Amino acid sequence: MLHTDAQIEELDAALLALPPESEGMLASQFDGFVAGVLLCPEMIMPSEWLPCVWGDPELAVFETDAAAQRTVAAVMNHYNRVARGLARSRAVYEPLFDENTHSGEVMWEMWVAGFEEAMRLRPDAWMATVESGDPDVEHALPLLLTLHAIQAGESDMPKDSIDELSEQAPDLIPTIVMTLNGWVKAQCGATGAANLPGAPARRAKVGRNDPCPCGSGRKFKKCCGQETIH
Repeated sequence: MLHTDAQIEELDAALLALPPESEGMLASQFDGFVAGVLLCPEMIMPSEWLPCVWGDPELAVFETDAAAQRTVAAVMNHYNRVARGLARSRAVYEPLFDENTHSGEVMWEMWVAGFEEAMRLRPDAWMATVESGDPDVEHALPLLLTLHAIQAGESDMPKDSIDELSEQAPDLIPTIVMTLNGWVKAQCGATGAANLPGAPARRAKVGRNDPCPCGSGRKFKKCCGQETIH
């Protein structure tokens, strides 16, 4: 098991601590975003992607340093768990999907929205991936983008096809992730994920004067802490 229930609950609580008006990410969207960041063929440092998680930086205000530290720690811990799972010789990935508490339906849409947001950080790199000539990748990425079009209400497919693909999506998404992860590993000639030269965060708690877990080399209060604490 990649994530324990307690770890997922910790991530949920930390992201829910973001002010609603900042429109920051919630757990399922963030999990998809992390997958997109890690599977990108170009490295994306946390100093670049972390601000995307908070939403509007003008509105992402925490009441205390402790609240900001808990959120950053939970976010980086989740990133590290996903990265370690994908970096294994036998990779492991478990997407976080929301579930409709009344119907039990698996809601995959926010995960896909998060992955697509990560893709927008490096559109040229993803385009090169599509054009790589690898038949598995050439199928996987368009399928993912088709799911995003459904999620965004922009698909022109017949309703029956949309319904069928939507039902299959929870099973298709882990397969897509594993396909892309295998391709990225092959490109970098290493067993680790291409986007993870080393674990970016090893602290459970980040002090305001500690080095920022994003790896920028600056103090937390002058880097990602500045985005979340005003």
